[in-house]
Amino acid sequence: MNKTILSAALAATAFCVSPFSKAESSNETSFNPKISVILDGVYYSDNKDGNGIEHIEEMSGILGSHGHGEDEHGHGELERGFNIREAELTLSGTVDPLLDAWMTVAFSNGETEIEEAYVETRALTSGWKIKAGKFLSGIGYHNEQHLHSWSFSDQTLAHQTFFGDHGLVDSGLQVTYLPATPIYTLVGVELFQGEQDKFGALVDHDDLEEDAGPRLSTFFAKIAPEISTGSELQLGVSVVRNAQHQEDHSEDPDVEVLEGDILLWGLDAVFKKLPTGSYGEGGLTLQAEYFNVKKDLTIEVASDADELGEEVTGKQDAFYLQAVYGIAPRWSVGARYEKVGFVNEVKEESTDELGDSRRVSLAATWQPTEYSKFRLQFARADISEFDEDAGLAKSEKFNQIYLQYNVSLGAHGAHQF
Repeated sequence: MNKTILSAALAATAFCVSPFSKAESSNETSFNPKISVILDGVYYSDNKDGNGIEHIEEMSGILGSHGHGEDEHGHGELERGFNIREAELTLSGTVDPLLDAWMTVAFSNGETEIEEAYVETRALTSGWKIKAGKFLSGIGYHNEQHLHSWSFSDQTLAHQTFFGDHGLVDSGLQVTYLPATPIYTLVGVELFQGEQDKFGALVDHDDLEEDAGPRLSTFFAKIAPEISTGSELQLGVSVVRNAQHQEDHSEDPDVEVLEGDILLWGLDAVFKKLPTGSYGEGGLTLQAEYFNVKKDLTIEVASDADELGEEVTGKQDAFYLQAVYGIAPRWSVGARYEKVGFVNEVKEESTDELGDSRRVSLAATWQPTEYSKFRLQFARADISEFDEDAGLAKSEKFNQIYLQYNVSLGAHGAHQF
């Protein structure tokens, strides 16, 4: 598998720099493709013998990890001590006057994965743009950001809960429209295959079939109303639906397999006060997102025939709020509060209250240049884990410490708003 992906990366490089592609390109793109390498390393520790991240992965919620992709690598797989968390190789460039191309290959924990590989139009009229391939969804604000762009060392609990370590990333098609209006307005729709570990998981069972894709669809809209000089604001709304979500609740010898659909809606807001000094000093970013998820399932396979056709529903939400402030040139401090489970319940014959989880994080980041940064982060977590036998949620409290370094070589893309 690794050899196949590496061969594909080399083949893509060879194609981009072939005589034919050079002949078709302008002087601006004669050095296609742009190549960058990003290395992310972390020293991690907690007061749970290194099991803090495992507690977060087992956080109680309405979605289980029963999907095909649960063995894929994730940003969260850290051991206590020193870790090379991820190395990214990115190839990007202009294919021709019509298309740009992008591919990111991630190396982590001895595994290789294509994180993104897509083409995107560059010459459509009237504000339209099309993207096709594998890519991070445009929902919300944080989801499109790669690990090296995060303001904190770890994934938000909201994205971890509903989409996993990577966020919502899949193979599909995106269409966006940016009309020529006085206020920045962006509208987008996406169709994805639906290969998800959590949001639209699939189980391997002889009596259930996998529907043909695309199974997952999204809609998002963003506006940026004008406010005071030196400040920026962006507001967004998102809707995500997966038409096929499966779960296996079997416990030997009892069998119970469910299928249905799952729906998410979300709100996001980002406020930025532009720096008043050099290298980010005086800059302030406030960022918040809220997700609400509902699943509607039916028991399709059961050892007890009386259970067949019974409905199982679940509701859960999640929220985070963070602030990052530039206290000095190249230095910033950040604070983040997260909560999962204002509502967190599953209803079958009775209603199970799964409890709520929360975490507070503080971070200090030094960025000597735009190509490197070093971060110290402390977090206090209170994670709910549901005990099936007792029928109630139990709390696990612990502290986490991250010491992160992140460096990039080669081409350096533009930053997100």
